[in-house]
Amino acid sequence: MKTAVKHMVARMFLWIRDLLDPAVNFEEVSVLCYHSVSDASSDTVVSKNAFERHLALLKKSGMSIVPLSDVVAWVRGEKTLPRKAVALTFDDGYADFETTVVPILERYQASATVFVVGDESAARACLGNDTSLLSGEAIERLRANPLIEVGYHSRTHANLAKLSGEALKREVGQPEGMNYFAYPGGNHSPDATRTIREAGYQAAFSIHPGLVRRASDRFLMPRNVILNAMPLWQVRVRATKAIDWYRFTTRCIKKL
Repeated sequence: MKTAVKHMVARMFLWIRDLLDPAVNFEEVSVLCYHSVSDASSDTVVSKNAFERHLALLKKSGMSIVPLSDVVAWVRGEKTLPRKAVALTFDDGYADFETTVVPILERYQASATVFVVGDESAARACLGNDTSLLSGEAIERLRANPLIEVGYHSRTHANLAKLSGEALKREVGQPEGMNYFAYPGGNHSPDATRTIREAGYQAAFSIHPGLVRRASDRFLMPRNVILNAMPLWQVRVRATKAIDWYRFTTRCIKKL
């Protein structure tokens, strides 16, 4: 479908969701995926002002921002969640997470998880930018912040779908205290998923869009990537039932 048609369909589903939700009260648990929050020019970079607007929108829409660990516990049947819940995640571990994102999170008393790489110099080529990453000292400071969880994004941000054996194990690792893994670039394979599970992680996250369900595979959890050009209504789509309806419809159309 052309972009304009896709936007029309997504907005239609959001309108239907908003019309039905007061009566149905949909269960909506979403994980949003950000990267850098700065003024850099990149599709995956969101500005500081835009990120603040996103948080204000989520709060105004009645969404509860919850820790990622609560979402995992909910999938495991160990915890209840508000019916409208969103977890915030940040991939790659850019330094602006500490300097720009955390102060905003603290103002809103919102939790988040940052997924960091293990070897900055080796990861730089795969990341494709020169944006500063969190130092080891900064990561330790973040660990001490009750609003922040730190997860792992692999050693070098390699394509895990192309690795196997010892190379895959070295890339996945499991640094002490990091219970959650995010697939670099969303790339995974059955071998990678199995290796991550065997390494002892509690959950792993893809970038397949959609809501989290109680029956979700804990090692292929969906996340909704937020890009810099997205208007506020598109952010809402990715936090609500509209994203599932939209994905189902587009998949069906592709099969025709």
